[in-house]
Amino acid sequence: MKEIISGMSLLFLIQGVGGLINHLTNGGKSWFLVNYIGAFQGWEIAIDILLIVIGGVIGLFSMKKSSSSRNGR
Repeated sequence: MKEIISGMSLLFLIQGVGGLINHLTNGGKSWFLVNYIGAFQGWEIAIDILLIVIGGVIGLFSMKKSSSSRNGR
């Protein structure tokens, strides 16, 4: 289960950081998810930052979960 949560964290972080770089450098459409959801148009940078935050929170949760399982909880 920890591997799945870590993978989700990495996915969100890649989508957020890559999308943010893409939007700040005026890159064209790419494989970043935000580019293909119509409701996000105009909010791309804010959504990219939100994806980074979500990925970070999931990653911290994953690390906390793994450390508590080592302690026998």
